[in-house]
Amino acid sequence: MAKSKINKKHILARLTLVPLKDKRLFYMREMKFLNDLCERYSLEFMNIVSFDKKFDSLAYIVCDKLQETMDQKFRAFNFKVDTSKYSVYDIGEKVGEDAKVEKKIKSLKNFLDGKN
Repeated sequence: MAKSKINKKHILARLTLVPLKDKRLFYMREMKFLNDLCERYSLEFMNIVSFDKKFDSLAYIVCDKLQETMDQKFRAFNFKVDTSKYSVYDIGEKVGEDAKVEKKIKSLKNFLDGKN
């Protein structure tokens, strides 16, 4: 199964508020910011990164204030666990029967009456 090509317009639509008018100028400006971000990080990272809200422009993400947040998210994106540091445990086969726990009906009245 072939990977689908990453569409930069979809990335912009996900991260920014696309205006109703003057879309051509908006996309020209924002593609420049997106290409700068793709050079600094990667296109795959930009395809999955998300924020709580949509920005008016990617200039907010390019600025110094959000650079630390972007760096932190990029480190989390590229993090690989070094399995050589940890030993592997073999739990083995299941032994015994499963315990059947009956669910007791709990109510405020039973609690106040002391019938836990």
